[in-house]
Parts: sequence; structure tokens; C-alpha cells
Amino acid sequence: MGRCLALALLMIALLVWEGCSVAGLRGIVTRTEKDTYTHTRQDTTFTVEYQNAPGERGVVYPSNRTITSQRALEQYDSTAERFYPNFIRFAVFESAGLLATGPSDQAVGGGIFGVYVDPSEAFSDNIRPKSAVFTGFLSRFATIEFPLYWFDELPTWTIGTSVGELFQFEATNARAVVGTFPIYLRKRYFLRDQIPYVTLTGAVGLGFLPSQYLNLAASLDVGSLGGLNVRALTGIVLGRSLEQETIVQPYVGIGVSVLDFHNHPRELRRQWKDHEHSSWSIGLARIEPFLLLSGGDTAATSPSIGLQLQLAPTTVAFPVGDHRICAGVDLFNFVFAYRQQSGNRNSPVGFGYGVLPLHAGYWIPIGNGAAAIEPFVMYSYFPHTMWQVAARLHLDAIEWLPLGITLGYISSDGFRVTGGTIADVVGRNILAFNVAYLGISMGIGGELFRPADLRYYRTASP
Repeated sequence: MGRCLALALLMIALLVWEGCSVAGLRGIVTRTEKDTYTHTRQDTTFTVEYQNAPGERGVVYPSNRTITSQRALEQYDSTAERFYPNFIRFAVFESAGLLATGPSDQAVGGGIFGVYVDPSEAFSDNIRPKSAVFTGFLSRFATIEFPLYWFDELPTWTIGTSVGELFQFEATNARAVVGTFPIYLRKRYFLRDQIPYVTLTGAVGLGFLPSQYLNLAASLDVGSLGGLNVRALTGIVLGRSLEQETIVQPYVGIGVSVLDFHNHPRELRRQWKDHEHSSWSIGLARIEPFLLLSGGDTAATSPSIGLQLQLAPTTVAFPVGDHRICAGVDLFNFVFAYRQQSGNRNSPVGFGYGVLPLHAGYWIPIGNGAAAIEPFVMYSYFPHTMWQVAARLHLDAIEWLPLGITLGYISSDGFRVTGGTIADVVGRNILAFNVAYLGISMGIGGELFRPADLRYYRTASP
């Protein structure tokens, strides 16, 4: 399992590296069309000249008027560029919990969506088998699908790949299947062609390295709203595992994906500037160092500090009222609270860790929406209880790097781990903490949307 997670981290690192290159990412997901125009301007100038008649003023002479015409021709070229999406689907992360893929007492324990992993076993080769309904999980990283115009004019056929995918059918690596850049052919049937889309999707996939396998699959997909999707899936994997064992494994599961964007075929002919959005903000990550306003030792010579890291934070606008009520989810949320104490060289560290934490708030745009205030509450339920109440000022200051200032309060119950990397770094007894904080945040690969960008406001406008 440790090798599989190490491979997953490598895939995420590659994705972050590519995501930080705005030009590189746009080159992959954008189709550019150019039109060159030649402008011609013609002009004619007439000059009328009257010469004074010679002689005495009382004598009338014939008119001596001279008319001169001059023609001018000017030509210049101009180029108009239009930018369109070049993909049917682009997804950062997808995961699913798989039913009955092994003995019930050999489950990995990833839960319904496959991401609820025991923190004691994170990044570890030693997974304790569990008794669970969802015995395995499926994960994919950085998936992209391009249109194929087969049989009809609508690109409901696609070809694509992922940086990697992992099938973990039970608590050992003997039957784990790992593929880097597998090739997938998919066909979609739209049951609903308005956002959120509902589709039936059939897929055939081939993996070559490090496992060799064939994946025949079908899914019912619902999404996407701010890149959030849910799906029910079924399929069968045939081939060789990571440890070169023969695999013939059917599966059924329930999945979720974040930063997973789908385009209806008609949207491939709609320019990026005209696309409609459902969320107030999205991002690859948000990092927020903060100063503890309470919970530290006031007599300490150094300030007490902390750090909050959110992966794939998403805030979706609700289609009710003025659309400012919002809610969302993060893929993961990590909180460190370092409480400096006077005379103690080993000051305690509070650590909070949430999987798919939920938040709800109210979005207040400022001006044209380049800035916004968001009071919100966040609740995390796994692997322990953690909640916070805060207000954040969002600033669309730098492209794909939005900034923020947050004032809030975090409460964490703490929890205990039996081993693994978290225990080595933080300790086995993860401390509870209750702190007020003031933080400065920076989004990575993030974007803030303005009211004019949301499809609700466009629909409501005449």
C-alpha cells in the first residue's frame, strides 16, 4: 500500500507542477481559432484654389478656379483570436469505494467513496485488514478526455488518459492494479443535457505499466457543479496485478470526484468568455499560515502560530434567492496549531485532519466581484470531529493565485493513532485544541467568479 500511495503522491506532484504553469495548462485544455482580416480605407481629397484676378477691381474677369483631386489607399491587417474548450472532461481527482472485491475481513477500509483511510495506516505498507462492506477502492489522478467525431457529428465518443489510476481490491498489494497513462475509449449518453448533467458512460481501458490490464466499465454520472461529481459504477478488470498475479475481478462502487469538469458537446463551440459557472470559487489548494489569537501562552517570548492547508476547496452557489447562499467541500483539510509555551522547548502541536469536510456560508461580492466577503462554518467528521467558524476576505489579486484574509475560530477533538507516518511526525496522541486565529491565505490554481460569470444571473437577465 505504501508504494501505491507513494506513486499517488508522485502523480499529484506532477499535476501541481503542471497546474502552476498557466500557459502549459491552457495549451492543453484550450483550442484557439484565428481569423485574419484585411482592412482597406479609400479616401479622395479635393483642393479648390481661387487666384486673384489682375488689374483694377471694377473690371470683371472670367473665373480662374483650380480644382485638384488626390486619392489615398490604406490597407492594414488585423487578427481576431477566439478561445474554446478543447476537452469533454478534465478531472484532477476521482475516487470510489468498491463493494465485495475481496473477503469481508480483508477490507482496505476506504469507506463509501474510497477516501476514508485510517490515519494510522496512511503512507504505510502495513494495513490491518478490516471487516467492511466497501472492501476496496479506485482512485484516478489528472484525467483528461478529448472528443472523437465517430458515427455522428456530436463528440459523445472520447479518447483520454490519466496520469495514473489505482485499483486496490483488498488490504494487500498482491491484487492491486496500478496503471500510468492508461488509454480509455468512452461513449456517453446524455439523460439530462442541462447542468448538472446526467450521463450513462461506457468505457474500455488498457493499462500497460506497471500493471497490464483491461478494464471494461460503465457508470451513471451526475455533475458537475463547481467540479463536484458523484457516480455509481460497475465493471471488470482482467490482467496482471502489481505483483504479477492474474486478476479477473468484477466490481461495483460509488464514487466522487473533485475539480472534475464536464463539457456538453455544444459547449465545445462556445468561447471560454461565454461559459457559465455554478461556483463562487474553486482551486487546486489553499495554504493559510495564521497567528493564534487565543490558546497559546501569553508569557511566551515567541508568538504561537499555525497553518491550514485545504486541497481542492470548492464553494458552490445555491440556485435560491440571490444565489449568495453557498456550500462546498474540500478533498482534505489539514490544520496545525503550534502553541508556544514559556520555558518549554517541546511546545505541543495540535493537529487536525478532515476528509471531505463540509462548509456552508454566505458570499458577499464587493463592487463588480473582484473581492468578496464570506462568513462560513466548516464541519469535519472523519477521522475525528473538527469545526470552525470564520469570515474570509477574498481578493482576486493575481491570476490563478487569489489571496485572502481570515478571522476565525477552530475547535478540534483530537484523536489517537497507533503508528504510521502521522505518528512518527506528530505523535500517537493527537492533541485537541481550541484557538482563535488571524490568517493570510493564498490559493494555488484558484479562481474567483463574479456575479456576471454565474449561470443563475445570466438566466435571470433579460
